Amino acid sequence: MTEVIVLGLDGATWEVLMPFIEDGLLPNIGNIITTGRSGKLESTFPPITAPAWLSMATGQNPGKTGVFYFLNRDDPNSFDFEPLGSDKFYGKSFWDVLSARDQSVGVFNYPMLYPPYDIDGFMVSGLGSDADDTITYPEPLGMELDKVTDGYQVKVSYADPKYQGRPDALKQDLLEIIEKREQAIDYLLSEKNPDHFFGIISATDWAQHYFWRYHDEEHALYDPEAGHEDALQQIWERVDETVGLVTEHARGEDANLLLVSDHGFGPVNRTFHSNEWLKQQGFSYAEEQSLINQTRTKYFPYLRRVGEAVVRFAPQLNDIGKSIGESIRSSPGDGIDFDRSIAFAPRQNITCGMIYMLTDDPDDKRAVIDELDKLVDRNDGPESIEVYEPEDLYHGPKLDLAPDLLFEINGFECAVDPRPTAENNVFSDGSPSKARNGGHNQEGILIATGPDIGTDDAAIEADIYDIAPTLLYLHDTSIPQEMDGSVLGGLFEDEIVDDQLISTDSLENLVSIGKSSKRKDDQEVQERLKDLGYI
Repeated sequence: MTEVIVLGLDGATWEVLMPFIEDGLLPNIGNIITTGRSGKLESTFPPITAPAWLSMATGQNPGKTGVFYFLNRDDPNSFDFEPLGSDKFYGKSFWDVLSARDQSVGVFNYPMLYPPYDIDGFMVSGLGSDADDTITYPEPLGMELDKVTDGYQVKVSYADPKYQGRPDALKQDLLEIIEKREQAIDYLLSEKNPDHFFGIISATDWAQHYFWRYHDEEHALYDPEAGHEDALQQIWERVDETVGLVTEHARGEDANLLLVSDHGFGPVNRTFHSNEWLKQQGFSYAEEQSLINQTRTKYFPYLRRVGEAVVRFAPQLNDIGKSIGESIRSSPGDGIDFDRSIAFAPRQNITCGMIYMLTDDPDDKRAVIDELDKLVDRNDGPESIEVYEPEDLYHGPKLDLAPDLLFEINGFECAVDPRPTAENNVFSDGSPSKARNGGHNQEGILIATGPDIGTDDAAIEADIYDIAPTLLYLHDTSIPQEMDGSVLGGLFEDEIVDDQLISTDSLENLVSIGKSSKRKDDQEVQERLKDLGYI
């Protein structure tokens, strides 16, 4: 019997949802709101898929997980970056605690959870996984999903040059992958019946990145003659149908249902070119390059646009368009003269600013901060900039792996692009690319309904770190002391949470119990695997 179902809607934001709900376009999401409780869910900083979904699973801030973006360091004295993988989740996530306590768990399409690993239940890797490799545990589940969905699909690459100037093609592909997600979720809930299910729909994020300028009349790139103004609405209407199906499963099982997002969303109307600014301020210097590499780097923006234009008019040449970009991509620190520079921006993030200092002199850091603060005084400068040091945002043993400075401009409505710019501009109008005209912010959503959830209109204010301990509480399971979040008492009927009754223990103790029982192949685990059809 499934006790708790969580459906993650990547990038869901009240800014988009509420107008649609008020117009009666999302009846299923609207019904959950009226029968339960809802509110804002504050994301990590930066509000990006990789650190956000990891923090939701572990209840830990990036200062403990060591994950600040898709690529991260393991050594504070090195600038070798590695992509986030399931090793950062393993043994630390709420589902590991549940699995250790003989509660079966279904984790579906979870970003960066790759490769999948052994749990009491099943696991399907999401964004970041290799479609040609094993993305399911148990492995045979992959064949089942292929059959159920007529060919399972991990992602739609919305920024692929083949979609440039072809929004209808992208919309159809997004609608198709949502259909596949719904088929898979329906199958997993019906046939596998885990005690806990956590599934994610990522197409909402991809759609908002691409279609925001068509939806938002105030966007810098909005064109009233362009059409496609209802594309985002159609995507969300289709997702609402999936929410309706999941709601039926929850009601049939008398389960608690939560809808969550990893971050919010909004327009991207300007771009700050961080490495160009660092260079002009004398904080960063480029390493010597061959004439060919200099030319490729300098004209990277033009080459990218050429590739997009080629594919726009001849989609069959998509591989050529991709190769233009791939031939000049580099690792986050490439092209920087580390001996002469005092700071650089890694080429991996455009949601907010990240800067690494290359000296230990506090005066150097202070100088960079002061110059960033002065950006608002420029004639072409932003309305606001907020600059943070790691200790302002995080705490934990991996604080020294964080960027030395992080900043947001105009409340994330100004992207921060560390890539080369041919015009040598510090600021430019519009988004870094037409495919990313919508961007992330920290204000996500939380909606809950079910037998344990309150039914009035009490507004909820929650942090992303609160989700993991709240889910464990719903399963009457001890909460790891390492988790930063708290049980969201405000979600529950009559706020039934009693702090005195919340059981806590170390993560090591909670997870090692399960590892020990698994090594013994206890009978209950074997029975569940039989129920799943794997033994």
